[in-house]
Amino acid sequence: MNATPGRPPPMSERQRQRDLDTYRIVDSLPETAYDDVVRIAARICDAPVATMSLIDRDRQWFKSRVGIESTETSREVAFCDHAVREPQLLMEVPDAMHDPRFRDNPEVTGGIGIRFYAGMPLVTPNGTAVGTVCVIDRRPRELDEGQRDALAALARITMNLLESRRQLLEAEITAALQPPAPVDGAHHGASHYSVVIVELQGYSRVVSQRGHRIVEQTLQQCSQALERLLKPGEALNRVSGAPEFVLTLNGDVDAERLQAIERVANASATMLGTDAVAAAASSMSPKESPLTVFGRADEELTRRKTERIDVAAASVEPALMRH
Repeated sequence: MNATPGRPPPMSERQRQRDLDTYRIVDSLPETAYDDVVRIAARICDAPVATMSLIDRDRQWFKSRVGIESTETSREVAFCDHAVREPQLLMEVPDAMHDPRFRDNPEVTGGIGIRFYAGMPLVTPNGTAVGTVCVIDRRPRELDEGQRDALAALARITMNLLESRRQLLEAEITAALQPPAPVDGAHHGASHYSVVIVELQGYSRVVSQRGHRIVEQTLQQCSQALERLLKPGEALNRVSGAPEFVLTLNGDVDAERLQAIERVANASATMLGTDAVAAAASSMSPKESPLTVFGRADEELTRRKTERIDVAAASVEPALMRH
């Protein structure tokens, strides 16, 4: 895999994406705390547009925004994609029309007509930047020192919110996950188990399109269908407020069983106009912590989601070349 010009090298990009995935924030529903951060950024910086932007695989997704309608853009046109390459620095562009990086950007020459941009990276404990708190104007300008300090403070507040979110998720998973009960008649030493994570994609989009009630009904049907695949002693839990299910299963999960689980989830996902991704990991020993096994399954989920985007992109390129 080669690095895209201007993007972080593959290894650091994989870590950055992995860090973003652990927060379960992309495609989540609106939350007041993040909306408040963005409103304050716009007010302090006297900017008509402000966002909390997250740089996800092939797109820029807005957890919160003021002054624009779109919920995401291509990563290729995202100013914030440049900002995350230098995690400790505020990126300020006084006039995009005179900046060689951006003067031909369609969001500058058309779109919302960006002339001024300032984005402060959201930096994880690992030192990677998963997005920004940013402000945009349609006229050339600069921030003053007080505004720069405020934007940096708002980015730190946002990271505190994200870290709290991650810690709450970890606590929920820890409380919910237990190794499967031993199956009657299982021989000694056959207590290895597996964790499977199933995630429906595009949650905020499908809720916006179909309505929360319809989506929740479909997720309940998905949960019931997945439960019918369980064997004695196995368990299924849904992550609170998310389109994500965690299964603890006896023994190793082979490709056939994982595919069966993913097929069932996709049957529900298709009803919502989206798809599902599943990933699994098996315990190294019967005594290994379920949270540790979950972590490995989650790393595999990150890999499979990235692979899904790469495959989709690869299928588009030949079609574009034919035209």
